[in-house]
Amino acid sequence: MCDITKPTTIQKNKRLFGKLCYLHRQMCRENAKLFTEYGISPVQMHAMSYISKSAAAGKKVCQKDVEKIINLRPSSVSTLLSNLEKDGFIVRTVSEGDARSKYLELTEKGECLCIKDKMLIDSCDGAIEAALDADEQIQFDSLLQKILDSISK
Repeated sequence: MCDITKPTTIQKNKRLFGKLCYLHRQMCRENAKLFTEYGISPVQMHAMSYISKSAAAGKKVCQKDVEKIINLRPSSVSTLLSNLEKDGFIVRTVSEGDARSKYLELTEKGECLCIKDKMLIDSCDGAIEAALDADEQIQFDSLLQKILDSISK
């Protein structure tokens, strides 16, 4: 005989992780279409988004900045940036003060992709917002932040 017991409250709550994973996968599928269209990875998109946001704030970005923000080894970031440069998404310019330091800038192609990515993220946000009323959105945001704070310790 199979000994199956009814899940306890604690076991049921563990399924929240599954729901979060499912939601994440669904949203990632939308972004994956964009990544596939342009032949880039989510990590490359993250790097370009960082470069774009920094440029909008008037900040110049170098490879070390990208290494910190995406938490990868220098050699991995170097390869990632070389591929983005080869594919025409970014350019590297030599720093006036230090010839060894190169700044990263998006090309028109890179900027266009960042705009498309932002529109897609806005669309995903819109889907979440449409499912929740204003108070639920505030509560949801607060709960997500609480979880993030807890696991970041």
